[in-house]
Amino acid sequence: MCRDWKQVKCNHHFPELNKKKKIIKSILKFFTPNKINAIAIILVLIIGLTYLVQTNVTAVNGYKIKSLKDKLSQLQVENKKLNLTYIELQSMANVIGQVPDLNLVAAENIEIITPIGSTVALR
Repeated sequence: MCRDWKQVKCNHHFPELNKKKKIIKSILKFFTPNKINAIAIILVLIIGLTYLVQTNVTAVNGYKIKSLKDKLSQLQVENKKLNLTYIELQSMANVIGQVPDLNLVAAENIEIITPIGSTVALR
C-alpha cells in the first residue's frame, strides 16, 4: 500500500480507477431513491397503459371478426335462397307456365335440315 493513499484517498498509481469511481459516484448522486421510485412508478404506469390499449384493440378486433362472421353466414343463407329462386325460374315448368303471359306462338311448319356432306362451312 502506498504511504500517500490515506492522505489523498485515491489511487495515484492507476488513475483510470479513480475516473471509474467518480463516474459511479456521479451516477449514484443522480439516481437518488426518490428518483428511482418515480422512474419505477412511471414505468409501471406506461406498461399498464400499454396493456389496457392492447387489450382494448384485441377486443375491438374480436368484435369485428364476430360481426363479419355473422354477416358471412347471413350472406350464405341469402345466396342459397337466390340459387333456389334461379333454379325455379329456369325450370321447364316455369317456362311453360309463362308462355301465355309472354304471347308466344307455337311453330307449325318445322323443317329439319340435314347436311349432305361432312363439311358444313368452306374457307
